[in-house]
Amino acid sequence: MQKKWVLEELAHAREQGIRIDVGGVSYEDRPPEELWKVLQRGAYMLDYEADMLGRITALHIDRVGPSEPPTYKSMRYAQNKRSEKE
Repeated sequence: MQKKWVLEELAHAREQGIRIDVGGVSYEDRPPEELWKVLQRGAYMLDYEADMLGRITALHIDRVGPSEPPTYKSMRYAQNKRSEKE
């Protein structure tokens, strides 16, 4: 379900001539399946850039996560750190 939504969003952006980048790296000429594999490696946020008229001109996809470890015990943080080591 989520994969379908992302792939449809990317296809729509390409049809409209919208630039697509992941972490500042252009993905305009890469297949959507390749981008989907990148997105599986972490949590990402879609950020739409618009011109002065409100038309979307670019789609930026940036990785998000905690900037520093929490000071309290967190199962989510412990689980993520364990996954990164594997």
